[in-house]
Amino acid sequence: MYSNLQLPPEQLKAFHDTQTGAVVGETLTQGVRLEDRRHHPAAGHDLPAPGSNDWPLTLVGIFRSKDRAAASGEERQLVMNWKYFDESNDYIKGQVSWYTVALDNADHASRVAQAIDALSLNSDRETKSQTESAFQQSFAKQFADIGLIVTSIMGAVFFTLLLLTGNTMAQAVRERIPELAILKTLGFKDGLVLVLVLVESVLLVGLGGVIGMGLARVLLPGLASKAQGMLPATIPLQTWIVGAVLIVLIGLVVGVLPALRAKRLKIVDALAGR
Repeated sequence: MYSNLQLPPEQLKAFHDTQTGAVVGETLTQGVRLEDRRHHPAAGHDLPAPGSNDWPLTLVGIFRSKDRAAASGEERQLVMNWKYFDESNDYIKGQVSWYTVALDNADHASRVAQAIDALSLNSDRETKSQTESAFQQSFAKQFADIGLIVTSIMGAVFFTLLLLTGNTMAQAVRERIPELAILKTLGFKDGLVLVLVLVESVLLVGLGGVIGMGLARVLLPGLASKAQGMLPATIPLQTWIVGAVLIVLIGLVVGVLPALRAKRLKIVDALAGR
């Protein structure tokens, strides 16, 4: 089901054949060898076994992630047999928390989710089908509204960016009023001067945007490895496109007022007293 995780065939067979068998990610092993019999306590008292909270498990396999950038997140897992858990636990019987379903076409996700949820509609165990990404985000939202936090931070960043870039462009135009007047004296039309200021504004924002995106591209793999799978290891093409569009839009917004001022500049007023 998760093709990014690799487990040798003989270890997978041992996992199937050993009721108390368990497989763990390579990140968790750290000196543990196969066939080590360990008592793994359940998380708190939520999943008690008969008489104690310890679960005797036999390590029969160690899986590894193909994507080493996200390895520490994907490999930070222990997997045991559901049948062994179901027979031994004092918590619930004959129930599961979730099923993972593979689709033949990702475009069918919404239709398949609705069909699955319709099977348990109006029952005492209704399901809520969602994508893997939404499922992971639901865990993060148990701790805080990550979407609201990120949106607030990005809103503050964009507001500061508009103020700083707009002030820089306004100051640049004020300092170069004589140069702009000379350009008009040489025959540059008002519209062309406006375009030149807008292009400078877009280039200024673009320089910062390219540096920021480049740093994100370099730092993201390291951050993803520490985020336990909550962050992507690479920046998708769609994000690069959105970034380029935002660079152009922000550059135009912050440059429009200085550009209009440069367009309306009178040669006589600009060169008066010089």
